[in-house]
Amino acid sequence: MAEPHGVLVVGETPSLGRSIADLLESENVPTRYVFDLEAEAPLASLGKRYAVIVAACSGYFCATARRWMRGEMPGTKLVVVGSRDPILGSTPEVRQVDLPLRASGFMGTVREMLQPRSTGAMVVRGTS
Repeated sequence: MAEPHGVLVVGETPSLGRSIADLLESENVPTRYVFDLEAEAPLASLGKRYAVIVAACSGYFCATARRWMRGEMPGTKLVVVGSRDPILGSTPEVRQVDLPLRASGFMGTVREMLQPRSTGAMVVRGTS
């Protein structure tokens, strides 16, 4: 089976999610945007369809990240943009970067994570 190559953007914060999806699409990265992760059920097979999940969440709780951390999306890598969810800082795979999002840095991270051998998660944190 071929390696998954797409990015799924989950817009828990819709405007942030749409902006991220637009950025990815403008850089010719295969992208699908959804408002709710359930639109891509069953979650256990997401790893066959997408290499990277981007959770766009500017609140204090990121449902997508918590589900990823519970192992509901095996075989995927996670980027969380904007969340201030305190549990994310306790995850060894999480790197944290403050907003405003720097497009070149974000795209470099996504492109790196799209490589078959890349692992881990990244959190891009924001301030309100």
